Amino acid sequence: MVAFDQNSGEKDDDARELPETLPWDVRPSIYDHLCLHIVSGQPGLVEAGYQLPDEERVNEDLELRWAAGALDGVMTHHTGGSDSDERVEKTIWLLLTCCEEPTAINKYRLYQHIVEEHIVALIDAVITRLLNEPQLKHDRLYELAHSFATETTDRETVKFGIALLGLYQVEENSELFHILGRHDEFTLFCAVALTNVADDSEQALWELAQNVFGWGRIHIVERLAETENEEIRDWLLREGFHNSVLTEYLAYICAHTGGLLTALHNSTQDRELLTAAGELIEALINGGPAEDMDDYDDGAAVVELYLQQIEEAPVTLDDFLHIRAIQLYLSNQEADWDVRSERGWSRECRQGLEVACKRILERPEWETRVRQGLESEDDYEFFQANQAARVLKLPTWDYHWDRLQEQPDDAGRWFHLLLVCEEPQLTQVLDFAEQQLDLDRIASGPGDAPGVGDDFKQHGCLDYILQELRRFPGQGKTLIEAGLKSPVIRNRKMAVAALATWRDASQRCELLKQVVEIEPDGHLQQQMQKLIDGQPLEE
Repeated sequence: MVAFDQNSGEKDDDARELPETLPWDVRPSIYDHLCLHIVSGQPGLVEAGYQLPDEERVNEDLELRWAAGALDGVMTHHTGGSDSDERVEKTIWLLLTCCEEPTAINKYRLYQHIVEEHIVALIDAVITRLLNEPQLKHDRLYELAHSFATETTDRETVKFGIALLGLYQVEENSELFHILGRHDEFTLFCAVALTNVADDSEQALWELAQNVFGWGRIHIVERLAETENEEIRDWLLREGFHNSVLTEYLAYICAHTGGLLTALHNSTQDRELLTAAGELIEALINGGPAEDMDDYDDGAAVVELYLQQIEEAPVTLDDFLHIRAIQLYLSNQEADWDVRSERGWSRECRQGLEVACKRILERPEWETRVRQGLESEDDYEFFQANQAARVLKLPTWDYHWDRLQEQPDDAGRWFHLLLVCEEPQLTQVLDFAEQQLDLDRIASGPGDAPGVGDDFKQHGCLDYILQELRRFPGQGKTLIEAGLKSPVIRNRKMAVAALATWRDASQRCELLKQVVEIEPDGHLQQQMQKLIDGQPLEE
């Protein structure tokens, strides 16, 4: 006779598979965690809210961590769905078993399966199958989905729960989706669910969009591409394209759906609109992962209106860089202007726009504006001024040198300084580097460290120094020697690349022979040996 647990009805053998604490009993759940980090009247979450309870487990074996929602975003934008019918079938079987016999062991087996899968690749196929299951016990499925969405600490089970809850038109769940959707990891699933359950799905999506700033915003704005709501269209045009991933993902949707051409026609000295228009135009010119200027029928007319209004408006350094992007676009001799002319980019149009760009960019006040920006303590303003200074060919060495001395552990400041460093300043830079960087600590021995995080700030600084030493053969021996012994492979690669430019083969071999035998990366070890043997490196 088989003995059963009186509380759950499982067999003893099954009970032994269960952990002492079931995962849905661990607190706080992801839902509880997010609720604790929402401040009424403020968008998104407070900073600590973005660190999910399962963060350590998810990133345990990863050298580089995915940003919230990034893996799902890449999979939905740049890869197809699941190619494994077997994985879908297993999910369906475990799910139906759990609904038929809602025991702890069945729920646990399903739970573990979902945690191990990447649910975004399977969910569409799973839902399609569920919709065709006439014997499905929907009350039990709903209870299971709600438990996963609100009581679990693993992101994949929360996503799975959201997706299943979205099958049921229960308006009360809208609040749940608005809470979970504030974290970019879950926004995609909550957006789909809100579309199914909210009375006014566009309004619900727009509300959620204003609470996310990364992949979540991208997913939602894409779902608002057909909106005819004027308030939402105006938001798309002025703000909706802003995201922490890449403006280019949303530039076309927001310019097209937002009606950028009409807005410019109807506006008079609308500074906010002009700034947004410049950002959208530059993103469309840059192109990339979504539709770009070559897909935008209104592109030429929009640029013409934009330049006309900029000539009459108070200008900013942002404007300068947007107009420079337009100028480079117009002067690209490799572009297929015959094809582009079908969208209004005729020779006469381009010539007129180039004259307008030149006229604006040659205004005498830009130099003063740039110098003011270079003296700013605001990093963004300094960055914009530095970009403009490069266009205007203004010297920036002194500004970069002063900023580096203020924060010598800032790798970005080393990068910008080294870009403008020439032979006369090199000794000064190398001496400062040797004083500021703990080279003994950096040269702790070759390894496979990722070089990410606070512990590797100085390794990042050294990276940019070594990268530019290729322009100065024979210089920076002490720094190169430290780079060759760094646990970060980027440092070692940069050091070897710098040594490849040296004309003194004996000094080069002296440094490389110290490390070639202990270099753990096979390819880099071969590169070192080639230099020792006097052979050129591969390009």
